[in-house]
Amino acid sequence: MPNETSTAARFDPGRRRAVLIALVMVTALAAFEGTVVSTAMPTIIAEVRGLPLYSWVFSVYLLGSTITMPIYGRLADIHGRRRTLLIAIALFLVGAGSCALARTMPQLILARGIQGLGAGGVLPVAMTVSGDLYNLRERARVQALFSGVWGIASLTGPLIGAWLTLTFGWRSIFSINLPLGAIAFGLVMTKMIESRPARDESIDRWGALLLAMAVGLALGATLHQAGGGALAASARIGMLAIAVGSAIAFWRRQGRLEHPLVPPTLFNRKETLAPYLAGVVFGTIIYGVDAYVPLFVQGARGGTAMAAGAAVTPLMLAWAISATLAARGIVRFGFRHAAIAGAALIVIGLTLLIAAVLRHAPMVAISAACLVVGFGLGPSSMAQVLAIQHIALERERGVATALVPFSRTVGGSLGVGALGGVLAAGLTSRLGAEAVVAADALARSGTGAPESAAFRSALAGSLMPVFLLLLGFGVINLWLTAHFPGFARGEAESEAREVVAEAH
Repeated sequence: MPNETSTAARFDPGRRRAVLIALVMVTALAAFEGTVVSTAMPTIIAEVRGLPLYSWVFSVYLLGSTITMPIYGRLADIHGRRRTLLIAIALFLVGAGSCALARTMPQLILARGIQGLGAGGVLPVAMTVSGDLYNLRERARVQALFSGVWGIASLTGPLIGAWLTLTFGWRSIFSINLPLGAIAFGLVMTKMIESRPARDESIDRWGALLLAMAVGLALGATLHQAGGGALAASARIGMLAIAVGSAIAFWRRQGRLEHPLVPPTLFNRKETLAPYLAGVVFGTIIYGVDAYVPLFVQGARGGTAMAAGAAVTPLMLAWAISATLAARGIVRFGFRHAAIAGAALIVIGLTLLIAAVLRHAPMVAISAACLVVGFGLGPSSMAQVLAIQHIALERERGVATALVPFSRTVGGSLGVGALGGVLAAGLTSRLGAEAVVAADALARSGTGAPESAAFRSALAGSLMPVFLLLLGFGVINLWLTAHFPGFARGEAESEAREVVAEAH
């Protein structure tokens, strides 16, 4: 591996800047598409119908993007970052264009699935490329930029989606991706030159199928709990059983292969295992706060939808800001200390949230608690990514990086589903099964949940165990960060990296 000075001398800063612009653009588009659809769905349903299939528009995108993350990471290690990123962007744009042209709900769902298959490769490969292009000090700033862009795009997605829908129609929320994505595609095509040759290895197709089955069935059982009753419950149990069996078969297969899809060595060391486990818990906390704090504000406190959204807005803003501030701290103090500081802030914020709920504090106190949680998310998320990229071997960096957002998404989806089960059990014990089914039917019909004081009281009481469990996850996350790797003083300055794109 060449030393950093000689590598930098051969590198054209203009190319690297152009590649970074492309990476930021596609990251923003993927984050934007993950949230923009929600505000346009009433308009879409009014035109193309298909209310019973409503949830699939969101779920198929999440399923497609989550399942493909490790696969894209492995493809990037074998066939190169540039080719893999171009495929992901192309799929994303084809899906976006197909969404804009959809005439029926099934067509829209299929198009969203294609878009999700592309989105699954955009963020992991973009993060991997940044790990190749920059040394640790520079990479911390670049990852902070990605976190900020992701947070702002996710936060503004619903607002921009509403404006585009009202001004240009709902199809514009998809078609706007095409010119911006085409520019990013062109920059990657012309400015990013792969310096490493493709490896003579094949991807583990059976392993990919087993992984897709495990993750897809687990997420499907969690995301689609509609209907209730014994049959629905037994179906979910069956899906989860097959998912667990597929996961066990996948892991055993990986241990036998010379070139596995997911190298077991990534999980054999606590320095890499701890960040991945923290990612699972981290995802549960993010998804949990985002899902259940607005529900408390609107359902238990009787606030408006705007008040519910405003309660968690500080979290995303603080995340974007703290990620930028954490970049310098990680380089100076190391991954472990930054992760511990972030995890401690998350625990403090969740404690303040529970105190605000118990004391019936005003909405501003709930927003302040979310703000503290958000300031903890920045250092935590940055330390996870940078620690993995720092330790992973160069030939495994693609899949190693991809497993970070993968662990967060899987953990968040499954965690929120489990927390939803706790909430449903609490409501059932307080109101009875029939009342809970009736409330769920009202919410799904769009007329809202019951406004009675009894329901609000029951919802508030049922959400308290959810918030306590989130605090428990925060404590687990804090414990896991103590096992993060550190690095010696001065290592950030002396670290050598082999770049992906170089001027010839």
